[in-house]
Amino acid sequence: MISILVRMKKIVSLVAFCILFNFNSQAQLFGRKTISIADCSGSVNITESGVYTLQFIGNNGSDLKSFEKYTKDSVSRNLIWSYFDPGGLGSILMTVKQSKQSIYCFETSLENPCNDILTGKATLIKLKEINNSISKWDFNVLDKKMYVFIFSAPSKSTEKLTFDFSYISKDIDGMEIRDEKRVDLREKSNPKYTYIRIRNARTKKPISGNLTISGSKDVDGYYITSDLFLTLAKGNKSFIKTDVRGYFSKDLEYKFNPGKIDTINIDLEPLTIGATAQFEEIEFYRGTSTIMKGSEKKLKRLVDFMALNATVSIEIQGHVNDKSKINKPSSVRLSKKRAKRVRKYLIYNGIYPSRMTFEGYGNTKPIFPNPKQAYEEQANRRVEIVIK
Repeated sequence: MISILVRMKKIVSLVAFCILFNFNSQAQLFGRKTISIADCSGSVNITESGVYTLQFIGNNGSDLKSFEKYTKDSVSRNLIWSYFDPGGLGSILMTVKQSKQSIYCFETSLENPCNDILTGKATLIKLKEINNSISKWDFNVLDKKMYVFIFSAPSKSTEKLTFDFSYISKDIDGMEIRDEKRVDLREKSNPKYTYIRIRNARTKKPISGNLTISGSKDVDGYYITSDLFLTLAKGNKSFIKTDVRGYFSKDLEYKFNPGKIDTINIDLEPLTIGATAQFEEIEFYRGTSTIMKGSEKKLKRLVDFMALNATVSIEIQGHVNDKSKINKPSSVRLSKKRAKRVRKYLIYNGIYPSRMTFEGYGNTKPIFPNPKQAYEEQANRRVEIVIK
C-alpha cells in the first residue's frame, strides 16, 4: 500500500540526502554540468520554505580561491554550496542545527554568481560560526539578486546538515504578499456553509491551488482557490483532490454536512529535500509484486503529481511486511520488484524514465515493527517515493 507520509512561485529543486530534485536549469545557470555540491558549479537550488537535509561529502571542494577576497581565515574544502533566487523583495529566516561549522552568504548578480564571488564583485552579507548549537539569522533580500549560501564542515566529515529555510515575499512597502485566492459561493438565504482551507503544512499560510470536488452534484467542479466557501443542498460523501505545484498532492473523502457550519482543513507538505511521500491505497497482493485491482486511481494520482511537478526526480522505494528480524534476500527482491512495477506504470503513462530510480529495502523500514492488525501489515507492504 502506498500512503501519504509526508506557493511555490518557482520550481523546487534541491539535491538532497537520499532524494534529489534534478534541474537542468542548474547547469545552465552555472555554465556547465554539475560536479559536486562542494563546488559552486554544483550548487543546489533553494526556492521553497521548508526543512532541508543535505550531507557533506568530505574533502572534495576546489573553489577555495572564492574566499580569498572576503576573509583571511582558512576555509575547509568540505563545503556545501546552495543558492536562492527570491524573484522579488522579501526576507529570509534561516535556522541551522549543526556541529562546528561556518556559514557564508553572498549577494550576487543573477547572471554569473560564481564568477562574482571569485572576482570579489559579490557582497558578503553574512558570516556565521556555529558550535554545537542552533543558530538563527534573518535578513532582507532584493529583487534581481542571487543569494549564495556556503556551509563548511571539518575536513573529511560526512555528517548531515539540516536547516529550516523560510522566505517571505514582500511588496515595495514591506508588506507580506500572500498567495491567497478567496472564492465565496455561499447562498445569502442559507446561514449554513462549508469552508475549505488550503494551507502550507509548515507555515500555516494560505496556498492558492487546484481543487477538484466530485460526488456531490451541487458543488462538483474544479476550483482555483486557497479559501472556498460553499452552500450544499445534500450531505453526500465526496472526493476532494488538491494539487499545488511544489507541494505533495493530497486526496480525501469527506461527507459534507449541509446542516451546520463546517470547516475542512487541507494542509500540504512542500517539496523539500529529503521529503518522503507514500500514496495511499496502492496495494499489493500478499507475497507478490502484483498491484491489486482498484489501486489504479491512486497510481494515476502519482502520475498527476509527477506531471504537475515536471522537473522533480524521485527514487521509488519498495517495502515488504515480514515479521522476521532478518532482512532475507527474498524480501529485498520482492520489495525491489514492487518499486520497479510502480516505475513501469509511470513510464507507461508518460513519465520520463530518467526521472526515476528504484530500490528495494525489504523489511528494514516497517511503519509497524510488530504488526498485529491486517491494516498494519498492509501499511508495511508499501511503496514510497523520495524526492531527489
